[in-house]
Amino acid sequence: MARSRWGKCKDCKWFQIEPAAEPSNNTMGLCIDEDLLRFRLRVSGNSGCNRFIEGKVAHAKGSSKAPPLAAATR
Repeated sequence: MARSRWGKCKDCKWFQIEPAAEPSNNTMGLCIDEDLLRFRLRVSGNSGCNRFIEGKVAHAKGSSKAPPLAAATR
């Protein structure tokens, strides 16, 4: 499936944040896209890219650390 739609992380299924966090522009989290996970990208909800897939964000402890410590939950 080609991914050519740009969108913000706070609305993306590949955005993983702390368990009690709500996705917002300033929320920091880990990008868990399969092709980008190896880079351990720490991004904000206001970040975005063309790998965007609309969906519910994931949650895992350590996702907002610098560098992120969480494993991907998807």
